[in-house]
Amino acid sequence: MIGCSPDETPGQGLPYQGFRPVGDESLMADPSRWGELNVHDPAIYRDGKWYYVFSTDASYGNLHPLGIQMRRSQDLITWEYRGPVFHNIEEELAESIAWGNLNPARKDGFWAPDIIKADGVYRLYFSASTFGSTRSCIALAEARRIEGPYTYRGIVVRSEVNSPGAANCIDPALIRDKDGKLYMSWGSFFGGIMIAELDRKTGMLKAGAEPVLIAGGQGAALEGPCIIRLAETGYYYLFVSYGSLSQDYNIRAARSKSITGPYLDAQGNDMKELARRGALQTGVKLMGGWDFGVPEDASGATSGSVKSGGKAPGHNSVLAGSGGMHFLAHHVRSYRLPGYWFYMQVRPFFLNSAGWPVVMPHRYYGEKLRRMGEADLAGDYTLIEQGADSNSYPRRPQAVHLRDGVITGLEEPGAYRVYRKWRIELDIGGKRYDGVCMRQYDWERERWVTAFSASSEEGLTIWGSAHAEIPLR
Repeated sequence: MIGCSPDETPGQGLPYQGFRPVGDESLMADPSRWGELNVHDPAIYRDGKWYYVFSTDASYGNLHPLGIQMRRSQDLITWEYRGPVFHNIEEELAESIAWGNLNPARKDGFWAPDIIKADGVYRLYFSASTFGSTRSCIALAEARRIEGPYTYRGIVVRSEVNSPGAANCIDPALIRDKDGKLYMSWGSFFGGIMIAELDRKTGMLKAGAEPVLIAGGQGAALEGPCIIRLAETGYYYLFVSYGSLSQDYNIRAARSKSITGPYLDAQGNDMKELARRGALQTGVKLMGGWDFGVPEDASGATSGSVKSGGKAPGHNSVLAGSGGMHFLAHHVRSYRLPGYWFYMQVRPFFLNSAGWPVVMPHRYYGEKLRRMGEADLAGDYTLIEQGADSNSYPRRPQAVHLRDGVITGLEEPGAYRVYRKWRIELDIGGKRYDGVCMRQYDWERERWVTAFSASSEEGLTIWGSAHAEIPLR
C-alpha cells in the first residue's frame, strides 16, 4: 500500500492537494475542483498505481452530467473527477431507464455502482430506480480499460413493485470467494440483503443460482451491502448502513466463515434477525454521526464550523491493504449545512485482537502504523462513545485525560495500556475495549495528533482524539 510520514506532503501530481472545503459554492461550477465533494455511495477499487471511485449520479445543484461519476487518485487523499462513465445514457442505457422509470430530463440518474475485473474485463454494475420505488434493476456494462468506453450488457436482476418477499434490486456489491467464484450482494430495507453467485464468463447470475437472504428483511432499515474477506482471520465481513441516508445513517458490520452466511455480530446475533431484534441489539456499530467539538483556535475553526463533525456516514466500500491497515470509503454530510452537501471520506481501519473492524476517527492522510507506548498517549483527549442506536444527532464528546495508564475525567477513573506495538486496551465504565492507536492528521484542528479506535466484547465502539499536536520524530 501507500503511506507518508507526517512531515511529507501527500497528493503530489494532481491539480490540487488535500481536502476540498465543504460548503464552498464557488467550487461547484468547475468539476475539476470537486475532488471528494459530490460523492454519494462510493465504490472504491485499485487498478495498478491508481485508485478509482465510482459513485451515484448526484451533486450539489444537480450540476453533474448523468451516467455514473468516476474519480481517481494515487494516494487516497487527492481525488480527480474524471467525468461520467456513460455519455449518451438515453441510447446506451435505454433498457435500464425504462425498467427503473427514470426521467433523465428530471435528472433521474443511476445509483450505487460497483466494479470488479474478471478475465481481463472490467465489469461495472449499477442500479436504476427512483426513491421509494421497488421497481428497480441492476445492470451490467463492460470495458477493456477501467475508464472505458463501457458497453452495456443488460439487466442482471430486477424487482417489481410490491413483490412480496423479494429484495429491492439496488446497491450491487461484488466479491470473489476464497475459491475465486464471483458473487454479487444487493438489496435494501425492501426485502433485505441478498447474495448470489455470478457466471464468471458472462457476469450475469449463474444458471440455477438462487439468491440467499443474508441480512434484514421484514422492513429492517438497512441497505448498501459490501463484503470483503480478510486474510488475517479468514472471515467474510459484511458492512451495511442502517437508518436514513440523510439523517441517521451509520455503518455496521457482521462476519461469517461462509460467503453466504450466516453473518453474526460480536454477540452471535444473526443479521437476518435484525427486524425482530432491532438495531440496538444487532450488528457491530462501527461509526455514526459524530462531533469532536473543535474549540476556537488560531485557524478560526470553531465548534460551529462545517469542519466540525459529520452526519449520517454510510454506504461504504472497503479496500484491503497490507500490514493490517485497510481502507473504508463512505459518504457523509454536515450537521451545519443542508443535506445536499455531501462528500467522501476514506478512513483506515484495522482488526482488533478479537478480529472485529475498528475504524479510525480521522480520514486517511498518509499515516503509517508506528510503535507506540503509554507515554505517547499522555495528554488531553476528546472521547466519543458511538453507542448502539442509529443516532440522528452527534454523540456528546467527553473530555478525558490519559497519563501513566490512567484515564481521568469520567465519572470513575478508567485505565489503558498499549501492547504489541500499536494495540490499545481500555477499561471504561466497567467495559473492556480493544483496538488500535496511531498518529493521524486531525483535519478539523489541522494538526497531527494521537488517536485511537476500539471495540468492546459487546460490539460497542469508542473513538479518542488528542488535542495537542504531536512532535515529529
